[in-house]
Amino acid sequence: MKITTVSANELELREGNATGIAIGAILIIAALAIGLYLRRTNPIPVWIALLVAAVGIGLILFSSSITVNANKATGQLRYQKKRLLGAQNTTYAIADVFRIETRKQWRLQNAPQTSGNQGPPMQEPVLVAQSVIVFKDGRELALDHQKTSSSMGVGSTVIMGGQGAETAMAAKVAQFLGVPFQEIMPPNMSGGINIIAGGGPSF
Repeated sequence: MKITTVSANELELREGNATGIAIGAILIIAALAIGLYLRRTNPIPVWIALLVAAVGIGLILFSSSITVNANKATGQLRYQKKRLLGAQNTTYAIADVFRIETRKQWRLQNAPQTSGNQGPPMQEPVLVAQSVIVFKDGRELALDHQKTSSSMGVGSTVIMGGQGAETAMAAKVAQFLGVPFQEIMPPNMSGGINIIAGGGPSF
């Protein structure tokens, strides 16, 4: 999430999902290379290459970018979500915004395999965060895409990296709109000391 316009009366943020497009392009290129190289020796890799290419195309088609524009002079909040397959444009009243939240939760994902470990993949906890606009009637809008962060536990202390700037940005949006900001941490982190590493917002 990045602030692209800021003044006394206007704030605009953009969040692009370039990672999905880049991964999709890499998968398509890799699938073409595998298919062309192995097409004469064995037909099975060709089918695998086609499947990988289909996944890459799907990632590109469904990757999205988010633009949020808040204008105090008009009292309007414009929200745009763009995909290659189309765009969603919606306008809301700033007065209807209740608060801004950054929600964090733990998810399990497979840990990287080491060369000496041939057993089943180990799972490690990864912190996932997303900031949302919450309206007075209960509606919600995503300010950014879900982001994962590396984390390390030392006793009761949890050290996190990579999400401090996003949290600070969400707090800045709340300050501009004149609404409360709330950071919601996972329940099992409430007893520890949370050190969030990361820079401040970038303009």
